[in-house]
Amino acid sequence: MAIVKSDRGEHQHIYGILDKGGNPISGEGFKARQLAEGLYIVEFNQPFRENPAAVCTIFGPEWETLNLSVAIVDISPWYFVCTTSSPNNRQSSGFTFIAFGDI
Repeated sequence: MAIVKSDRGEHQHIYGILDKGGNPISGEGFKARQLAEGLYIVEFNQPFRENPAAVCTIFGPEWETLNLSVAIVDISPWYFVCTTSSPNNRQSSGFTFIAFGDI
């Protein structure tokens, strides 16, 4: 997690890597858990002023993740929810993320 001064006040960056069970591997400034198969919530320790910009990418060995994708399906200043899936249905996978915005 990093907090940087900007012209508008303070700007926060939160980042992490989660395994396919929703357990943090690295990063800081958040808590995470798996809600269901391929469905995860990441909660920010310090909420943003408004919805942050967030980006996720699939993480894991190529042979497990080649056909998987990740999408953010809900976001607020306090959390985001994402889903990892194959072309046909939700499938658990590790993923990386970064969320940034003003606090």
